[in-house]
Amino acid sequence: MRIDRVQVFHFPLTYVHGTYVMSGGRKIDELASTIVAVTTDEGAVGYGEVCPLGSTYLASHAGGARAALELLGPAVLGLDPRNLGAVNDAMNQALMGHEYAKSPIDIACWDILGQSTGMPVCELLGGRYAEDVPLYRAISQEAPETMAAKVAG
Repeated sequence: MRIDRVQVFHFPLTYVHGTYVMSGGRKIDELASTIVAVTTDEGAVGYGEVCPLGSTYLASHAGGARAALELLGPAVLGLDPRNLGAVNDAMNQALMGHEYAKSPIDIACWDILGQSTGMPVCELLGGRYAEDVPLYRAISQEAPETMAAKVAG
């Protein structure tokens, strides 16, 4: 099995409550999310996503991820996506750092590994601990009463 194609798609991701407000008055109306599809010569397709929280939150941003993926995609062509060490070595040879930009290719390869073994990725990563997974939900900075109502909801 070899990586035959790496496709990059992007779409605007919106916050369910409209504008998301962070400290310092920073606001986000939508985030630029990036989906990567890794396709093999055998027809398997794995998917990964990277969606940095805007360009003012961390030293990562969607434009940087997409520019990095232009270098990373060609670097992994022809590799076995199930050999995660080789895939990550090739990405590190093509680009130093920028782990956030490498993550959707890595995740897509884990997806293919799971499909090829018939195992869920959680089992490949060490095992399922519970049927339910607690989720994190960000609440925009607003009046305390408004934030409390959203948390209660």
